[in-house]
Amino acid sequence: MKRLPSALLALLLILGAWAAPVHARATASPIVVVDDQHTTLTLQTAPRHIISLAPNVTEILFSLGLGPRVVGVSTATDYPEAATKLPVIYTLNGPVLEKILALKPDLLISAAIVPQTTVTKLRSLHLKVLVTDPHDIPGILHDITLVGDAAGVPGTATKEVAALQRRINIVTAATSPLKPRPTVFYELDKTLYTVGHGSFMDSLITMAGGRNIAAGVNNPYPQLSAEALLADNPQVILLGDAAYGISVASVAGRPGWSAISAVKNHRVYPFNDDLASRPGPRIVDGLEKLARLLHPGALR
Repeated sequence: MKRLPSALLALLLILGAWAAPVHARATASPIVVVDDQHTTLTLQTAPRHIISLAPNVTEILFSLGLGPRVVGVSTATDYPEAATKLPVIYTLNGPVLEKILALKPDLLISAAIVPQTTVTKLRSLHLKVLVTDPHDIPGILHDITLVGDAAGVPGTATKEVAALQRRINIVTAATSPLKPRPTVFYELDKTLYTVGHGSFMDSLITMAGGRNIAAGVNNPYPQLSAEALLADNPQVILLGDAAYGISVASVAGRPGWSAISAVKNHRVYPFNDDLASRPGPRIVDGLEKLARLLHPGALR
């Protein structure tokens, strides 16, 4: 057998080493994930065209650097700004199937606010639908990991979750020893709907060093009577409905409210409800803001 010239042999070795990773990528294992409905999804490759069916999912995707892969969003999407420029494929009337099919998505990511009938319909069209449905703060962190795994960026998701957990730990370490813990009323609506046990905001109030006056109500979103609220006499009032025209001044002008501790001591604050109700990475922004309102100076 004729021996190859050493220069040619070296070149072939270089080309072989260069080509090996390409071959490895082509034969990589499929992505297999189990969503919050215990449905197993198998993706042969990392999805390149992703549709988000809920604003919180969109925020998760962008936080993981997946914005360039998102091709469609829901009508309520308002953050981040780049996402507001994407095609709207899910409205109050449901999914716009023609638009969805035209975008040829590799993966659709749903949330608890999307009806199960919609998920079933989309799956009947042979579309891959991942459902997220967290019930607490650890559940939100789990779903960030889940989305990262499904999108093929598990390392990015792991780093993101670790960074969020560090911020949570800083808040709880600063607030847990603080006494007294101010009582808090979180207003969702001027008809006195609020947050009770099982809501994200109830957990945030506790983690931020407060006591939710509706924590004992076994309903995530109960309605209080004016009499019960006045009797509870909260020390802090947070206006989750500030975006809908409710102001500190209008609250102070309500009959009997001038006697409430929060009103008398000027501790009525507007609060961006998206930071409390959307199960995504900005929930930690909400926790930090809340801790600073309840315990000024506790966080550096």
